[in-house]
Amino acid sequence: MEKEKELEKVMPSEFKITLGGKVREVKFGNLALAKIEQKYGSIEAFSQVQDDLQKKPMQTVPWLLSICLKDKEGLENDYESILETMDDDGLTIAEVAEVVMGAINSSLSVFGGNEKKKQPKKK
Repeated sequence: MEKEKELEKVMPSEFKITLGGKVREVKFGNLALAKIEQKYGSIEAFSQVQDDLQKKPMQTVPWLLSICLKDKEGLENDYESILETMDDDGLTIAEVAEVVMGAINSSLSVFGGNEKKKQPKKK
């Protein structure tokens, strides 16, 4: 428990991006995990996500952003519309990827820490 509190002090707990004229929270939670599982067949398919980030960043980064946005008001839910909005706001793919990956890494470290604690003991 103390280790988690120490991590919270170091790692930002909130990730935000200004998109479509609004400051929006970016959070990688259960719904985003479910969307990754739906698209890639497993929530453990992060190597495939990383491959797509390298090979198809212009599709993958906006898609990841769309599944991590808490507030999608006024935004279309396809990567082309998100790219257009990014262009309108002067955001680069690298800037958006940095925010999204920060949110993902922050959440995965929390999920990973909690996962180890919740596993039932073998008898």
